[in-house]
Amino acid sequence: MALASKDVLDRVNIVVELFGMARIASGKRSVELIVEATGNVSGLANALVQECPELAGVAVREDGDGFLASYTLNINGSRFVSGESLDLEPGDSVLLFSSQAGG
Repeated sequence: MALASKDVLDRVNIVVELFGMARIASGKRSVELIVEATGNVSGLANALVQECPELAGVAVREDGDGFLASYTLNINGSRFVSGESLDLEPGDSVLLFSSQAGG
């Protein structure tokens, strides 16, 4: 079957890696999710808060409709997410970290 990597509904399995306060609040290093391949940031935030409700108000907006402004998304460590749309592939790793982290 040619659609082994994406199912009929165009949903993909991804891993969201958590850093900083998101990791501390959830007690998890990562969360596996099934999301729309050509979805949006709001949909990802909603799926994440459904799986980890403790992230509401910490990394995800209270209404679950996006991430707090202080958080940044990166796909596979190679491209930052800018804007609302996402184009995800099966097995992608989405890094969620605070853009205010210092060094």
